[in-house]
Amino acid sequence: MTAALILVVYALSVAVFAPPLLARHWPSDRAPRLTVALLQILTCSFLVAAVAVGLALAFTLVEGLSELSPALDSCADQLPVTDHGSVGTVLGHLGWISAVLLSARLLYCLAATFGTARRRRRTHSEMLRILATRDDELGVLILDHPAPACYCLPGDVVITTGALERLSAKQVEAVLLHERAHLSGRHHLIIALATAIRRTIPHIRLLAYAERETRRLVELIADDAAVAHTGAPTVAAALAVIGTAQGTDPAPHYDPVPETALAIDSSPTLRRIRRLLRLDHPLTRRGHALVIATTTVATVLPVALLAVSGATLLRPCPPDSASGWSRTVVVSVDGADGS
Repeated sequence: MTAALILVVYALSVAVFAPPLLARHWPSDRAPRLTVALLQILTCSFLVAAVAVGLALAFTLVEGLSELSPALDSCADQLPVTDHGSVGTVLGHLGWISAVLLSARLLYCLAATFGTARRRRRTHSEMLRILATRDDELGVLILDHPAPACYCLPGDVVITTGALERLSAKQVEAVLLHERAHLSGRHHLIIALATAIRRTIPHIRLLAYAERETRRLVELIADDAAVAHTGAPTVAAALAVIGTAQGTDPAPHYDPVPETALAIDSSPTLRRIRRLLRLDHPLTRRGHALVIATTTVATVLPVALLAVSGATLLRPCPPDSASGWSRTVVVSVDGADGS
């Protein structure tokens, strides 16, 4: 029961307090890589803790499972709710059933999310083989479409003729570097993982927040990669051209970007431009160290809690005098009278 309580407190604390604290106090825009890593750690540890709670209840309160370890069985016998009572049995069975169902749900969502995205990307790639032409000089596929857009699918970067007409050569280089940063960082896999985790328990605020922020932050990571080669003004100008043009295009079906692609304008444009122009203060060295330290703690803490929880399940229980466990020491004294 101690193990279950430890894990319940951790899971509830992360689910309730992490989203508002990160939204208000965490410098996500100034440390996008570490923030993505932190979000993945929090969401994965939340699900692991939720499954572990059910297993802890099962191994403590289900008769037969608790008997696998004599020490664990003796601990269960000393609980107010034991594996021999109806309440304890119900809690134990609910524990293992919930653990199995949640694990199965997670596996299903992972398979469905990754499988669906892969099928859609393959379908779109087959369409591009017919509609797009390859530019060997730029190393991209050019799609004849009036809307300015640039996006990537695993293995390919696609840019429209509308983008080539409106962007300068330097800006084209910037958007291509942006998309190639998505490919090298395998951001489509990061987003798919966040989406699958959110679908597992869709009403948990932490999981929805993590998916939304992950989608936004991978764009900032790609922006930074483009800035390193072309400079912030060039990237900001390219972003403004594409974002503004797509926002004002009167055509009813102007957007050529497929749902599963990573496109340069897929997050709020103005906030990204302000960030690129450094209107927001950059993260100080002290702040960067604090972010790294917090991410490290967030990584170590769930591992430590799982270890402590496992230790509470396996450690020997203290003797219970009420159940006849206390040891009686008999001292024989030979008296002079022989008694």
